[in-house]
Amino acid sequence: MPTPLTPVERLLALADIYTQHNDLLDTLLSGSTSLPAPDAYAASARRLEREALVSIKAVRQQPLPAIESIKSAVVRLKQLAHLTAGATHYLTAAQHVLPPDGAQHQRLNPRHGARWYIQLARELTALAPLTIIDSAMVIARRLPSRSHSHTTVPGMTVDHRDALLEVGRGHIATTQRNGNQFVYHHGTSVDAKMLGQLETQGLIIHEPASAAPFFTGGPSRDRARLTPLGISALSTAITSQFPLTRPVAAPAAASTTVSASRTRR
Repeated sequence: MPTPLTPVERLLALADIYTQHNDLLDTLLSGSTSLPAPDAYAASARRLEREALVSIKAVRQQPLPAIESIKSAVVRLKQLAHLTAGATHYLTAAQHVLPPDGAQHQRLNPRHGARWYIQLARELTALAPLTIIDSAMVIARRLPSRSHSHTTVPGMTVDHRDALLEVGRGHIATTQRNGNQFVYHHGTSVDAKMLGQLETQGLIIHEPASAAPFFTGGPSRDRARLTPLGISALSTAITSQFPLTRPVAAPAAASTTVSASRTRR
């Protein structure tokens, strides 16, 4: 029997499936994927809504203090469930006005019809992974120790934890060109070397061509996602009562691999 997820692990897993859902909508809107089966994306949103409610129930079953930060975190999760219900409504409407089978992506009119409904649905879940991760961090600090994850990874530092948080927020994607890895991030920079370390440790994977292009006509990007081990290790890192170490600066080593970062819009 698999070990049941802790409340924080469940929230981190929830953030991941929201990222996958948002990427599916983004690739459709960018024209880089084929039109879905009639009910595929609405079914994805309905699953998210169910998972969000299950995660909220798991949190509320914990003996958490009745303080404002905890109340606010739970309210944000409830709001997300309601927003996801709205996204389900829009995606259900979209499935009734999709172009005929075999139609091209360009026929999705940006101002009305299926594309308009899909765009509205996408906006409702846009901040879901960030909201979930931020709420999880607040809740994690107040959980009883018996509800903590205890998966430790040798050498885990603050920088590793912060990079995993950015991956969990759905903020990291990469492309490969001429043997070099290009990293696309939001506000917090995570370089290719750090991603390589996390991947070697089995904490993240790169989902090939699962994220929309950075610019129109560009290549699809590989989304960085937490593995089950990464979810457990990150849960441990944010619930631990012991501070993580800061990495020790080392002399720069020569490398034949070049990485570059660009801020995703």
